[in-house]
Amino acid sequence: MICGNFKATDRGFHGEIGFFGLSEKVEVLRIGDKASDKSPDYRIVAADDKRIEFGVGWLKATKDQKPYASLKLNPVLAPDVHLRLVSTETTGKFELKVD
Repeated sequence: MICGNFKATDRGFHGEIGFFGLSEKVEVLRIGDKASDKSPDYRIVAADDKRIEFGVGWLKATKDQKPYASLKLNPVLAPDVHLRLVSTETTGKFELKVD
């Protein structure tokens, strides 16, 4: 299921996440200095207020070495939601899919 569309930016990705008729514009921002190899590569924040954080993400690769971002949303009133941000056939465009 596709629940968002994103574009690549110089800081990561910008797009919109939508579930059950609700949507939120977000940015997936690269984290510069990671504390360790297991630390996240990305922060998911509100596009209009970077202080509001929705989750984190890690850069991964498929079995055939195609890169993607594995994202974990941390909703306040629900269990974590695991998603994949994958490239489309259009350069610079990405789809957010439920794992």
